[in-house]
Amino acid sequence: MTTESSENTLFHLKDQPDAEEEVLVVDFDNLAVVNAVVSNVNEWGCRLTSVDVQELYKNIGIRAKDAGKLLKAHVTSVKGNDAAVVFAKQEKLGADKRREKRNDVKIPVKIADLDGITEIEGTIVDAGKNGCRVKAKGLTALPEEVLLTMNKFDRPVVAEFAWRNESSAGMRLLWNRTLEQDDSTAGGASDDADMSSEDDPMQTATEF
Repeated sequence: MTTESSENTLFHLKDQPDAEEEVLVVDFDNLAVVNAVVSNVNEWGCRLTSVDVQELYKNIGIRAKDAGKLLKAHVTSVKGNDAAVVFAKQEKLGADKRREKRNDVKIPVKIADLDGITEIEGTIVDAGKNGCRVKAKGLTALPEEVLLTMNKFDRPVVAEFAWRNESSAGMRLLWNRTLEQDDSTAGGASDDADMSSEDDPMQTATEF
């Protein structure tokens, strides 16, 4: 077992969208103890699902099965039986040296729901092949999946929130998703080929 996997009790689930596991969650604010299922684990945070998720406030500890320590985290939003969670800064899964290369950028972006009903303007402040960080106001008003529109791209990019608060967010870029696929499965398959290549599509937008 690596140092990272022993120190970060959810490391084995990292970047596996379909992976989930039962965990015990302790709320440090009200001392509530909740059984939950963790999923959508990435370096920034995860999703917790439980019928008792409303009992969680902000500061929590997550204990994975057979783990010897709690993973400190913060609840950023609760909707139904799901809670969006961001790991405490010192607990972020994976050291920076193991992350994909990120570029410090300043790219204007429009962020909208898939139907284009709600749209806000923001700035991408760092970007890589699979993700980016954005700054904007009102991010919590948007659904989990959104469209990012940038001048350097001829069409919007589908993305999902890895974590977010009112003024900033980490986003996973879903290069294999297109609006055409949402409307008709047969629609966007061929158009996606270039976007899913090993080249970094965001590199085009970062060359300013």
